[in-house]
Amino acid sequence: MRKIINSIIIGISIILIGFVIIFSLLPNTVLNVIVTLGGFAIPIFLIIVTMIVEIKKSKDIQEKDYIRNFWLKILFIIYWLLLITILFLKNEYRMGGFENINTFSKEHFETSNIIPFATIIDYISRLFSNNINTSIVIINLATNLLLFAPMGFFIPILFKNRIKNIKQFGIIMVIITIFVEIVQFITYSGSTDIDDIILNTVGAIIVYMLMKTKFVKNLLKKVIDIPE
Repeated sequence: MRKIINSIIIGISIILIGFVIIFSLLPNTVLNVIVTLGGFAIPIFLIIVTMIVEIKKSKDIQEKDYIRNFWLKILFIIYWLLLITILFLKNEYRMGGFENINTFSKEHFETSNIIPFATIIDYISRLFSNNINTSIVIINLATNLLLFAPMGFFIPILFKNRIKNIKQFGIIMVIITIFVEIVQFITYSGSTDIDDIILNTVGAIIVYMLMKTKFVKNLLKKVIDIPE
């Protein structure tokens, strides 16, 4: 029975997420926030509920570990698909005039920033001088902080035997975010900015540190039986 339910959940997830990705690849279409979040939020919700129920129903420790690792790996894959959708496919988040500039043109290089904190300082200074909408600053900074934050949850759990301290985790995050920025630069699917790397990494490290707190450990132990 559990296998049937799991197959149904995975099938629903493939259909909904597949719809979002295929829709974004159609000509003259741009994903809106509701379609994107709906296509991913429903599978994520179903998987989390299913994982919790199956873990609570199981009495065997090894079986609990298997169930948890299985669903967390599925969620990790879905999270990466969400990142790809947000960062590289046609959606409202990143369609800000990039399509009107030729890759590797003078304008392309001019939109890139390799000076640390330059964009952040510019946002703050323009905010204090009332030259930019407050919501734009909050959305851009918050989005970059939150975008890779789930890495701080997934990596310590799924790769606990390889990533054993915050230094190793920080290095991994820098490598991942640099790779993403390079791909964005090559494909010009968004602006390339070293401040994105800083904010993405900081957001992930904050969650990583929260994962080490007693409160979060107790919460995860209670909800999905993760050993402390």
